[in-house]
Amino acid sequence: MKHFGKSLLLLGTVLFSLTLTANMNRQSTDAHAATAKVLKVRPITKTAYRTSEGYIYKNAKLTKKSHNAKNYPQTVFYSTKQVIIKKANGKTAVYYYIANKGNTVKGYIWHGYLTKFQKAMSQKSLIKLINNAPDMNPDESILRLKPVNYEVHEAAFDLAYNVFHFSPTSMFKNDQATIYVPDPALSQHVENAMNKWNKSLGTTVFKMGNKNHYTLKISFGNGTQENWDGLYDGKQIYVDRSHYRDPKYPTGYIRPQLAAKFTISQYWDGVIAHELGHTLGLDHTGYQADLMYASSSSGSMIAKYKWKKPVEKSSTGLDGTEMAAITNHDLNRAKLTKLLGYW
Repeated sequence: MKHFGKSLLLLGTVLFSLTLTANMNRQSTDAHAATAKVLKVRPITKTAYRTSEGYIYKNAKLTKKSHNAKNYPQTVFYSTKQVIIKKANGKTAVYYYIANKGNTVKGYIWHGYLTKFQKAMSQKSLIKLINNAPDMNPDESILRLKPVNYEVHEAAFDLAYNVFHFSPTSMFKNDQATIYVPDPALSQHVENAMNKWNKSLGTTVFKMGNKNHYTLKISFGNGTQENWDGLYDGKQIYVDRSHYRDPKYPTGYIRPQLAAKFTISQYWDGVIAHELGHTLGLDHTGYQADLMYASSSSGSMIAKYKWKKPVEKSSTGLDGTEMAAITNHDLNRAKLTKLLGYW
C-alpha cells in the first residue's frame, strides 16, 4: 500500500510539473503575442484631451495596462508624443502618450479614444463680448465661438438674447420639424410661414408631414378670451379660430393708413411664422420690425429688460407679425439657438 501511495504521489508530481511547464510556455507565448513593435516616435504640440474609453498602457509595446480610461471621464490629459506601432496582428496603429497635470495617470492610448479638450472662456469675458455686440442681434463674434462656450454659458446667452429651450428634443429630428395641419384652411399659411424660415436659414428646418407622421401639429384653437391670435404651448401651435374666420380681422379694426400696408392673408402667415420662431427657441423682442416683436415684455418667458413700448419703431409703423418678415434679429437669434442645441 505504501509503495502504491508513493507511485500516486510521484505521478501527481509529474503531472503538476508538466502542467506548470505548459502554463509557463503559454504565458510566454501570450506575452510575446501581445507585444507591439514601435515603428516611429515623434514629438507633437502639447494638446489637451479627454477620454472615457479604452486602456492606457504603461509602455508603447502594449504589454501592460496601467489604467482604464473610463475611470477618468473628467480628467484633462496632455499629450506631447505620438507613437506609430505595429501590433501583433500585423496592423499599424497610432498611439499617444498622455499624462494628467499631476503626472499620476500616464501612459499610451489609442488616438481614437481621445477628444480634444476645449476650455470655455470666462463668463466675464463672454459678457464683455455680448455687450460689444448689437442688442438682440448676435453677430459673428457671438456665432463663431468654440462649441464648449454655448454649453457652459447657456444661461448667459438665454438672458442676453431672449432665447429659451421651448421645444422637446423629439420635435426636431435631424434638425427638422415635421408639421401636420388637420384643417386645409391653414395649409397655405403654414407653407408660407415654413418657407420664410427655410429660406432665411438656408436649410429645410420645417417640412410638411401627415397625420401618421409628424412632430409638430398646427391647428385651430380658442384664443379670443385670452387675447391671442397664435399660441405655442411647447407641444403644438394653435391659431385663434374666431379671429381667423372674421373676414375683417385685423385690417378692419386698425387705422386705414396702416391697414393699407398689408393683407389679412399676410397677417396670418406672420402669426404662424411667429409661433414657428418660438419652436426654434426665440422669445419676444421689443424691436417693432422683428417677426418676434411683442408690444410688452410681460408675456415673455425670459427677457433681458422690460419694455412697454417699442425699443425701436419700425419704418412702416407695422409690427413684425403684420409684415410677416424675418429680420436680422430674428435670423441671428435662430442661428444662436441652433448652436445652443434648441432645434
